[in-house]
Amino acid sequence: MRRIGGALVAAMVVAMLMSLLSSRDVATAACPVPTAKVRPTRVARGVTVTITGQYFGDDCLDTGTVPEGVGRLGTPLGGLVIVIDQADREYIVATGSADDTYEFKVDIVVPRTLEPGPATVSIISGDARMNLDTRMVISAVDPVGEGDTAVGTFGPTTTAPTDTAVTEVPPPPIPAEIPDVQPSTTVAVVQTAPLDEQAGTSQSWRAYGLVVGGVAVLAIIVFIAWSRSKRWQ
Repeated sequence: MRRIGGALVAAMVVAMLMSLLSSRDVATAACPVPTAKVRPTRVARGVTVTITGQYFGDDCLDTGTVPEGVGRLGTPLGGLVIVIDQADREYIVATGSADDTYEFKVDIVVPRTLEPGPATVSIISGDARMNLDTRMVISAVDPVGEGDTAVGTFGPTTTAPTDTAVTEVPPPPIPAEIPDVQPSTTVAVVQTAPLDEQAGTSQSWRAYGLVVGGVAVLAIIVFIAWSRSKRWQ
């Protein structure tokens, strides 16, 4: 009986040790769940608050061989949408993705059309929805600022950047591509004075010539008359 009792005690001890080891393995294999918080929680409409989150991954790879380049929480979650709910109204305040450490941080503007009282901050990823444990309390003071509330963004970009088109200057045409243009005829300009001015100048010189000629003829007549008068004396 003592041997049977001793064997039973030994079996119970081994079972307890195996149970502890097994429970330890299960605990090691557990991954942290996503968490988020908002600061501050009592706010006025139109002010800026900060929302932070961590452990936002799409898998749990804490046991076994983890693929190269992949973390223990798989791929960081993208397409996250942060909303504020109040009664039957829902406001999208930010969109983005977790970074390579499965975390995010974003400053959002509290919608100015919220009513004083409690409101719930939620994070949506696909069909999953996570409500923050701490509710936001909207104060009754007048809203700060005016205009529409901008939607914040956070995390790495989810779309590949597009290449900026480079404008290339076309090369100069080779001689064969130069269009065949007939050379224009150049006319030498002899005088640039207007025609009216030229005509007036010509007439002035003609009149001057006539005057000089008339004076010369008159001088000849006077000389002949004088000569004859001397001869008759």
